[in-house]
Amino acid sequence: MSALLITWVAYRFHFNLSSATSIHLFLVTAIALRWGFLEASIVSLLSVVCLDYFFTQPLFQFYIADSHDWVALITFESVALLVSRLSNQVSLHARESEMHRSRLQKLYELSQNILLLDHQRPVDQQLARFIQTILQIKGVALWNTHDLHLSTSGICNAPEDELRSACNSKVNEDNPTTEYSQRVLYSGTRPIGSLILFGHSLDAASIKATASLTAVAIERARSFSAESSAEASRQSEQLRSAVLDGLAHAFKTPLTTIRSSSSGLLEMNTLSGTEKKLVVLIDQHAGHLNDLTTHLLSTARIDKGDLKVRREQIDLTQLIQNNIESLSAELNSHPVHIEPRIQRCTVWADRQLLTMALSQLLDNAAKYGAPGASITVDVQQEQVETVISIRNEGSFIPHEEREKVFNRFYRSPGSARMASGTGIGLSVVRRITEAHQGRVWVNSDLLTGTKFFLTLPRITKGN
Repeated sequence: MSALLITWVAYRFHFNLSSATSIHLFLVTAIALRWGFLEASIVSLLSVVCLDYFFTQPLFQFYIADSHDWVALITFESVALLVSRLSNQVSLHARESEMHRSRLQKLYELSQNILLLDHQRPVDQQLARFIQTILQIKGVALWNTHDLHLSTSGICNAPEDELRSACNSKVNEDNPTTEYSQRVLYSGTRPIGSLILFGHSLDAASIKATASLTAVAIERARSFSAESSAEASRQSEQLRSAVLDGLAHAFKTPLTTIRSSSSGLLEMNTLSGTEKKLVVLIDQHAGHLNDLTTHLLSTARIDKGDLKVRREQIDLTQLIQNNIESLSAELNSHPVHIEPRIQRCTVWADRQLLTMALSQLLDNAAKYGAPGASITVDVQQEQVETVISIRNEGSFIPHEEREKVFNRFYRSPGSARMASGTGIGLSVVRRITEAHQGRVWVNSDLLTGTKFFLTLPRITKGN
């Protein structure tokens, strides 16, 4: 219709072929920019017909007598088609750029919302809702393998079992017909969940970016939760250490008074047989309580990080023997065997701290070993470190518990029935060992029992 109107105007005002051609070329270009190449091509052909009929000799006939008119019309059509094609490509590129900008804007908005997630509420459900609303998707399903939790938002046309099993399949899938996409979420090479999108028009790059952002958000939430738990645990341990420290200091003064009184009564030697036995019993147990409070004070000092290693050359063999003698009451029912191959061995270490660590391991071996079972102590000098091992018979620590037993205040579920304790002894052993740049670990077997290992680096005084 536009071509006919322009033709009538050009004919009415007596335009020549060149002027009419220019006007038609402008019309074809405008149509190509507005609608596309196909529409512009149709209009260009209609323009050629109009130009031939109204502006070439003979007029009002579909016949061209002059060869120059042929060249002009063919040139017009060629230029019209070329301009239409170029104009169409510019339009397509502009639309694609706008779509790309829109997708980037949505992904940017999604990333902003992920940074502002409320970690006090379920993170997975927030993620699913953000993805569905911001990316304008019909439905979103998110499976988190860490919490084994499925979160959905919108309309998800799939059974729940299928959504849960998508992560295990480890398959990425796209179905343009049903507008369905499935992506497995990874943290490094480890699958941590799956993301399923229903009723969307996203391209592959946008889906991949969305899956990556979701995986990062899940890992970030898990790390935040772990840090919060660790901080709560640290504060709880600090509180318990402070309580133990306070109790130890509070007990110290009355215990000193009790022991001084009992010792004074014994030195006076004026008591009868029964009275003397009772005072001796009071003196012994007051001394034991005094040793326990001293141990608690030392433990609190270690837990607070005030640990300073004062190294000196120590005869390790003699130190072990002295420990065994000082713990004779606790080890009374457990024969202690020192490996015969142990020769004189010296180490550079803090005598007081090393004595505390060895005493704790010997005491544990006696507490948790079978009644009357033997305890074996061994020392091996290797190239870079000295390895001390203490083994008892009759106890067993499951594999999953062997690292946890070194955590402060942790006790294995079955240990409370075997012996009383606070769960801080082995954490002190590890703290002392690490302060000496050593290592500590445990091996356990139902048949041979449990063996704790403690290592000290072989260094000289100058080190």
